[in-house]
Amino acid sequence: MKKIDLEAHYYPASLMDYFATRTECPIYYPDRYELKFNDNFSIKHEYKMTHLPETLEERIAIMDANGFDTQVLSLSPGIELLDTKTAIEKVREANDYVYEATQKYPGRFIGFAALQTDDIDAACEELERCVKELGFIGWLTFSNYGEEHLDDDRFLPLLKKANELNAAIYLHPTHPVTGRLAGLGGQLAGSPFGFGIDTSITTMRLICKGVFDECPNLKLILGHLGEVFPFIIQRMTLRLKTYHKIAPAVNKHIPEYYFKNNIWVTTSGVYSHEAFQCTKDVFGIDKIMLGSDYPYETLEDVAAFMKEINVSQNDLEKILYKNAEELFGLK
Repeated sequence: MKKIDLEAHYYPASLMDYFATRTECPIYYPDRYELKFNDNFSIKHEYKMTHLPETLEERIAIMDANGFDTQVLSLSPGIELLDTKTAIEKVREANDYVYEATQKYPGRFIGFAALQTDDIDAACEELERCVKELGFIGWLTFSNYGEEHLDDDRFLPLLKKANELNAAIYLHPTHPVTGRLAGLGGQLAGSPFGFGIDTSITTMRLICKGVFDECPNLKLILGHLGEVFPFIIQRMTLRLKTYHKIAPAVNKHIPEYYFKNNIWVTTSGVYSHEAFQCTKDVFGIDKIMLGSDYPYETLEDVAAFMKEINVSQNDLEKILYKNAEELFGLK
């Protein structure tokens, strides 16, 4: 059955070579397969660091072996830590790399833009180039940029640009470096716990600050079956039933409204039947799309889980490709 993978990460090999020349973070140590972002956060894993910069041909071979027709490529973190001038140069190179992949292998690859976040005007220009000229479907960004977050006021022009371009925003977790999630290594701040919490906080702040009211066509995508929201959205709705905001929040509707109109989720990184059933029951099958989080997860594990979930053939088709085709007009 056809599969469109909404979350598939990469580094151009040239970017990894550049990281390996640096003496300040981000630094890549190829002898030990470690990409160091700061003193508390590194990716150190031979499989991941081998497959992130793999060739397009190597990637297609793994996709074919597991029945994946299309991957939406998104740049892994690191560029946001560079100085502004270098970051602008490197994101353009990364986006051009993805565009070349879409042209060399039509239908096999689609692009999420990579953007630097220091110069917002330049980021808006690059997003427009990626959508209008390169044919990308949106922007994959992170739940924080060190001490800054996507809901900070200075990012509003970039969010408005995405709304104007009808470009989706995939909100991907990264390591929190401030607040009570920071510290205690990966157990608290990293993927086992902090990633989902940090992304959920950013999402709620976007809602409460009225971003979706100012940008009513903005499409936000969350991985991990919607982070914390399938479990808590009903309680939030009941508590806010008679009033839709608590000052200083300015959102015009209860949060549930935005999950019906502006927010979608993917399956990335979660292999729990109970969690899947909760997300399906709460948000509905039309809101769920396939995401692998490759190569942080293997395509073998993702494909195996999708064969096991208890849904009808039609619902499975919606998850694997139909919902993505409809949302992004991929037909």
